[in-house]
Amino acid sequence: MSGRPIVIVGLPRSGTTWTMRALGSAAGAATVLEGDNEDKFPASIHAKRARGRYPVLAPGQEAGPYRALWQWILDGAHEDRRSRLARRLLGPGAEQRIHQGRPDPVTWLAATVARHPRTPDAAAVRNGGPRIVAKSIHAQLAVEWLAAEFDVDVLLLLRHPANVLASWMELNLKDARNSTLESRSDIRRRYLDPWGVGPPGPDPVERMSWRIGLLIAALEDAGSRHPDWHRRTHEQLCVDPPAEFRRLYADLGLEWGPPVEEFLEGHNTPGSGFVVKRVASELPDAWRTRLDADEVSTLRRVLARFPITTFTDADFAPR
Repeated sequence: MSGRPIVIVGLPRSGTTWTMRALGSAAGAATVLEGDNEDKFPASIHAKRARGRYPVLAPGQEAGPYRALWQWILDGAHEDRRSRLARRLLGPGAEQRIHQGRPDPVTWLAATVARHPRTPDAAAVRNGGPRIVAKSIHAQLAVEWLAAEFDVDVLLLLRHPANVLASWMELNLKDARNSTLESRSDIRRRYLDPWGVGPPGPDPVERMSWRIGLLIAALEDAGSRHPDWHRRTHEQLCVDPPAEFRRLYADLGLEWGPPVEEFLEGHNTPGSGFVVKRVASELPDAWRTRLDADEVSTLRRVLARFPITTFTDADFAPR
């Protein structure tokens, strides 16, 4: 199979990995797991050094190394010797670091070693290679730029904010603790000032809720200008995964087959943490037993400040 790469963009802990692996089970497809994540690919540390963990880019804006990174991702993210060396330099503590444009000396060295990744025979890969299914949890503020730069199918994946918050809290997620979103002037100019949204208060739950609200609103804002993009919620896919993924496969022009059914059935079992196994029918309302009333109240109050339409008060109503 060949065809336009598929890029899945969603918040951390919104089901992007499960969705990517389900789509990647199609015949002739290949997956790239967060090629733009500094914790997973050292090349992204260099490419994002001037743009932060969540790059803010508008269509047509010059992006230099970040564009080269995405070209490499969409060619399959083939790691070379330099990338593997950079991984060894970072060591086992790589995923505990938070890269905010001020890396420590070891991180800086690894980024320098892995910079400017290239794909051997990239043209051949594009013309006759597998159809790439890539996912990102950090491209929410640059997804329109990405779609303008590359010929891709975009899938926006959203999840009930209370489920996202519960997962962030349970796992003490790095992105839940990263304060750069509320402190960056480019984010304030492009999103917060036009929306009339101020910074969050000091309460940790309020700050996490604020970050969730910003990223959901930014995805909705970008999607509103692109009716050709595909859009799903995690809850929608969980209702009846085989039926819902069949529809998504048809929309994306992917070939359905036994491997997809085997993946969905094999992963519809209990799991926790970062393991991609869950009983799908239990997920949509999982937040009701994981958040207390005060946490839910804080989340609803903060989300009301953002122009979000996918999730309303009805989604927080009692059963």
